[in-house]
Parts: sequence; structure tokens; C-alpha cells
Amino acid sequence: MAGGVGLFGLLAVAGPLFAPYSGERAVGMPFARPGGGALLGTDRLGRDVFSHLLTGGTQLLVVSAVIAVVVTVLSAVLGAVAAVRPRAGKVIELCGDLVILLPAVLGILLVLTAWPQGGVTALIAVSLVFGVPYCARIFAASAATLSTSGYIEAAIASGESLSHLVFREILPNLRAVFTTQLGLRFVVAVYLVSTIAFLGVSALGPDNWAIMVRDNASGLLLNPWAVVAPSAAIAIVAVGVNLVVTSGPRKRRAVAVESDVVEVGPAGVVLRAGGVDAAGVLPGTGVAGGGHDGGRSVDPGKAGVSEPSGGCGISVVGSGGTVLVDGLSVVADSGAVLLAPLSFRLLPGTVTALTGASGSGKSTAMRALLGQLPAGARGQGAVLVAGHDVFALDAGALRAFRREQIAYVGQDPGSELNPLLRVRAVLAQAAPRTSETDRLAVLERVGLDATHLRRRCARLSGGQQRRVALARAILRSPRILVLDEPLAGLHGTLRTDIARLISTLATENHTTVLLSGHDTEAINAIADTVIEVRAPGDRAVNVAAEVGDSLGDGHSPNGTTGLRNRRRATPSADAAGSGSASRADDLAGVGDMVALRAEAITADAGGHRVLENIGFSLPAGAALAVVGPSGAGKTTLARVVAGLHADVAGSLEVDGVRVPVGRRRIKRGARGIQLVTQNPRAALNPRRTVEQTLARPLRRIARVPASEIGARVAALLAAVDLPADLAARRPHQLSGGQRQRVALARALAADPAVLICDEITTALDTDTAAAVMSMLDRLRADRATAIILISHDMTLVRGHCTDLLVLDQGRIVESGAPATVLAAPTHRATAALLG
Repeated sequence: MAGGVGLFGLLAVAGPLFAPYSGERAVGMPFARPGGGALLGTDRLGRDVFSHLLTGGTQLLVVSAVIAVVVTVLSAVLGAVAAVRPRAGKVIELCGDLVILLPAVLGILLVLTAWPQGGVTALIAVSLVFGVPYCARIFAASAATLSTSGYIEAAIASGESLSHLVFREILPNLRAVFTTQLGLRFVVAVYLVSTIAFLGVSALGPDNWAIMVRDNASGLLLNPWAVVAPSAAIAIVAVGVNLVVTSGPRKRRAVAVESDVVEVGPAGVVLRAGGVDAAGVLPGTGVAGGGHDGGRSVDPGKAGVSEPSGGCGISVVGSGGTVLVDGLSVVADSGAVLLAPLSFRLLPGTVTALTGASGSGKSTAMRALLGQLPAGARGQGAVLVAGHDVFALDAGALRAFRREQIAYVGQDPGSELNPLLRVRAVLAQAAPRTSETDRLAVLERVGLDATHLRRRCARLSGGQQRRVALARAILRSPRILVLDEPLAGLHGTLRTDIARLISTLATENHTTVLLSGHDTEAINAIADTVIEVRAPGDRAVNVAAEVGDSLGDGHSPNGTTGLRNRRRATPSADAAGSGSASRADDLAGVGDMVALRAEAITADAGGHRVLENIGFSLPAGAALAVVGPSGAGKTTLARVVAGLHADVAGSLEVDGVRVPVGRRRIKRGARGIQLVTQNPRAALNPRRTVEQTLARPLRRIARVPASEIGARVAALLAAVDLPADLAARRPHQLSGGQRQRVALARALAADPAVLICDEITTALDTDTAAAVMSMLDRLRADRATAIILISHDMTLVRGHCTDLLVLDQGRIVESGAPATVLAAPTHRATAALLG
């Protein structure tokens, strides 16, 4: 299709070079039928129709292409500006409404009739006036969704200019919309130019397909080719181009990670998938595939290992809610192994958990149960889910399988919910046959009341979005439930309730549950089997990274660039004990200057008050933990401090300098405020590599010379415990935890005075989370950076924060030293955090 249309368009534009005769030369009698030297006969003046056809498309297509490009580009820019600058957006929308009030066809005819000699210039002008308002609305709607993404908000918080936001952050990610609109605008332009030429209300060249149709209509019965040929040419070019630009192949995206897999039974007995000998013994260890946990026997078959039968030795069972993964491996098109051979079996009524380091491949393995593989990758082995070989299903059967047999809740459910839909509509779409009573009941099971049915998904907190996504999955009553990090971002009591709900679904509904998570205590409490996924090499976790080297001038004493004294982290045996408390006390008060002061902060959203009279002072080098139940206003407070929330009152000072609230801070550079959002999936620009993401703040804010960018990028990655070779990857090739750490590295590159971390450890394993927090401790000590940490992990808060702020319903209900407040909470919200 594309080749045929392209060839036809090329012939139309370059047609005069191939015409047998001059376009104005008479070669026979008027309206002579095809024959002799006239391939398509002659027109009303005896001219060769074929020659006239070849010369009549140049002006039409060139003018149409110019109109399409100009209208689409201007509309895209205006739409992007409207999305990131609401005030400018209102002006653009108002001007568009005034134009839309005028009938487009009537307005075009009036302008061209009054300006008959305007020709091509007049056509382009009226196309801009009447085409841009409609097209700009489409781009504005598409850009509005992007403008709330983590990487856009991070760019705004960093003080990026409007031109950078529009041309570097938004428009590259509207490529599909741009291409589609370009094709549609071309079709509209072709028909507009043809209509104007046919009506003769504008001075256009005589060699035009539309004019051929008009002039030869009287001889339609004598030589129909004089009319049919140019009409067909117009239709073929217009419709063909539109089909080509709107029917491009869609590529799937998925997490691409390298992994090795080890299976662990309930008692912690290690069974290496793909490496178990005939007796179920891990080679070289003498540990057999069985054990005991609290009086419960461990059946190696239940963990997915049995006597070998030529493959990995798993008996094939494929009915009901049984899941069988036999020798599954995933290899990228580059030859890299994304998933080492993995085998396990899930039975109805059981809960199986995947654990392991961030980036080890847990999400890749879970998505394989839905028949999803990373883009360009190929899978080997068998995946049988409820009797279906998911990799053998065609598109229609795979959709039916996903709709009827399995439900999946991803690691970032906020990105999976339509932000414009109300919760009631989201649940109704998931299970249209259920009643309102059923939807309310399942919502209450996940800890949300009836008022949430009327709320839009964009107005929910991260924890509330996670619970709505879980409710949507439960409402479908699937046989198999796959939950990626279902307990992340939930406070203590709620985390316990959701864990109990998952266990109940397995036992009472006989549902097969596969979940992942880093909360070892909660996982072990509900899981029948634990499968640990480990990254190849199992690299040591780094604690004492020399952050000063990666954030300062980039040079160590011996003239080299990089990090020094890297040690392995071991989580504290008693994070709430005196050792952790003393560590926080040692880091307290490293700076006498107040890094951030907030007074009388009040914020509204959707007509509701979400923050009320919030005030605090944060000394340089201190760490303030902002905690509270889901929906308490923690993320809103972070957005207010970062300058991302518009409807806000109060005052903010950074390093003693007053900064505007509710407005962008384009002049703030180094020693400003940086935000790391809680949404790993949307935290990074999908069009940029990791190196490009980190290089921008290094060049613009830290003023690092181009020759040192590579070394500084490697140092930043090392500071967040990521290998240097990740610099060439794009976000879809990273796991959620890796994305989160890259976002943190981007914030560190700007050398902030205040760093806001919104749930940055929820996607990280225990060791990595400890390493990241230790790195932040060193950042506070070496650079006097003040940290605002939003978290539901009270152990982390006790061990690494100097101050605590408890929010509930937008108000401060308790504050003070973490050890004091958490040891004797006086408010129910604080007590709920402790579970």
C-alpha cells in the first residue's frame, strides 16, 4: 500500500517530466475515445487526457502538502502550549471558539471571493484560520495527558523553559498523533483545493485535476476518461495517503531485563529453576527440595519441581486455574538473555509470590502469563494458563482469554486507569454485568467508601488508585489473579487488610494468585510458595558511595572521576533500635541554615480543600518524613513545594529566598528544589535514553562540560546502584525499580538544596532501598541537602529521618522526632500507620 501510494504521488508531482505531449497541445478531435496516440483519449479541446493528467497533479499536491504541514505544525505547538500553560490555553481556546462559531465553508468562500487574486497564498491563509482551531484541540487533549506525567512535572519543577517543554518533552511523544493529523489534514487540503479549483473562486493554475473534471463534465458520455481519470487520481492520492499514515504497525513495549531465577519454598529451601538435578537438589549445595515451616510440609511438586521427564521435570496440568510454566526463557533480538529458563506450577486456591532485587525480571515473568513478551524478543518453553497455551493463541483468542480467565494489576496502576473516568465507570467497564451494589461492595473490600465512586481517577492518591485497580480486577471474578506489587504505597493497617483480602480470595474463591513484592514479612504471611528472582552476578549493594564526587566538581583527589569506597549494605537487624536512631541523630543539624520554610500552605483541588494551614521549617541537611494514610494530602504537599500545584496559597522560602507558590520557577537552577515522583512508569521521557535524561540537568543546571558528561552520568548511575551500561537503554527497557533510581539520579544531577522523594522505595528491594537511603544520608551530610521523604515504611522513617509530619485529611495531626511520635502515637492516623 505505502509503496503504491508513494509511487502514484511521485508520478503526480513529477508528472510533467513523463508527459508524452505538452499539456496545452491538441492531438485530436474533442472528446475522442482512447486510441492512437492518446492513451486515455482527448478532452474538450482535443488535448491528450493522459498528458494533462500527469501535469495536473503537481500544484494540487504541493499546495495540499504545504497546507497540511503548516496547519499540523502550528496546531501541535499551540496544543502543547495550552497543555503546559493553562492561562495561555484559555486564550487559545477562546480564539478557537470565536473562529468555530463561523461556518467554515461559508467563511472560506467569502474570503476567497473577496480576494480572487490571492491564489495559493489565500488558500493557505484560510486553511490556517479555519483548520488550526479544530486540530489544535486534538493536540491539546493529547498533550494534557502527557503534561501530568512524571517526566514533564520533573522538567517543570527544574525550571525548564516553555520551548524545552514543548519541543523536547511533549511534541516528540505526540509523534503518532502528529502523523495521523498530518494525514487527515492532507486529505482535507486536497479536497479543499479541489473544491476551490472546481468552483473557480480563486486564481489557480489551469493544470489541475479538479479543473479537468469541471471543464470536461459536458463530455462525460463521449469520453468518460476525461472526467473519471482525474477524479480517481484525487481519490487515490487523498485516501491512500491517509491509509498509509494511519495504519502503521504497533509495537509492544515491555520491561527488558536480564535475570536468573531461583525458587525458594516456604521454608526458604532453594530450588534453582533450570538447574535442578534429578533428585531436586541444588547442584553443589546438597540442599534437597523439601523443608518444613511451622509444621507445614513442603512439597517440591507444589513449588513447580518434580521428577524429570526430559524437560525440567514438571507434570503437565492444564485445567481450571492451574498455571504451568515449563522452561520459559526470553531472548532479545540482540541475543541478550532477558529471562533464564524458569519453571513453576501454580494451583487454584494458592498464593505464590515472586521476590527479588529490583530489575531482576519479576514483571517480565508475570506478564508472560498474559502472553506478553518484550518488544522484539522471542520466548522459548511452554506457558499453559487455565489450559491455554498463551503464546499459541491468535489475537482474538488471546483477548478472550485475558477477558475471561485472568486479571492483571500492574506495578503502576495509576498509569492503567483512565484519568478522566470516574471510579463508577471504571468498575462498570470492567464488569458490565455487575450491579451497583456489587461495585460498592468490592470497593469497600479494598478500604474505599461509596464517595469514591463519584471521583475521577486523576483525583485519587497513588494508594487509592492501586486499590481501585485491585477492585476492578476482583470484580471480574477471574480464575487467575496476577498482582505486581499490590502492597506498595499502602500504610501499615491497610497493607495488612489488603494482604488478608488476597489470602481470602485464594482460599474462599479458589483463585490462583501470583503476586510480587519487597515486603518480606507480609509476603511470607500470605504466600504458600515464594519464588526469588535474582539478577545475574547478584552484584553487591552499595552504601557509602562518594556522592560528593558525583554531584560536585566531579573530580576525586587523584584527578579521576567517579565514586570511592563502595561497600555492601546490610539492613539493620533492628531498624527501630538505638543504632538507627543514633544514625539519624548524627545526621541532624548538619546545617544551621533553614533550607525550606513553608507557612500557611492551603491548597484546593476540584473545588475541595486538600491542604489546610500547613507550616514547617526544614534545616539544611535534615530529613523530614511526611506520612499519613492514602489520600491525606502527602503528594499534594510535595507538588505544592515543587511548584506544580496551581490552586494554592501561602508562602515558601528556599535558602532564605522567597519563591512563588503555584507558579513555575524558571529562574531556579542549582540549589533549587527537585522532585522524584512516585510513578516509576511515567517518571522518564520514553523517547530518551538514560544518558540523555541525565545529561540535560548536568549541562543546564550543573554546567558540566560536554567532555565530562559521560563520566558524570556513569558516576550518577553508580550512586544509585545501577551499572553504567544502562546509560544506552530507554525507559521501556528498564524495570520499575530501575526507572525509579534513574529518576533519582536525574534529581541528584541538579545538585538541589531540597530533594523531595515521593515513595521512591516502593519499587525497590530491601537491599537496594537501604543503599539508596544510605546514599541520601551521605548526600545530606556532604552537601547539606534537605530531604522531604514521603513514605509508608515506618522502619525506613525511623532509621533515616530527623523529623516527622503526620497528615490526615489535609491537616497536620502530629509532628516531632520519629522515634518519639511513633513510640507513643496520639492520633488514630499515626496508629494506623504502624499496623
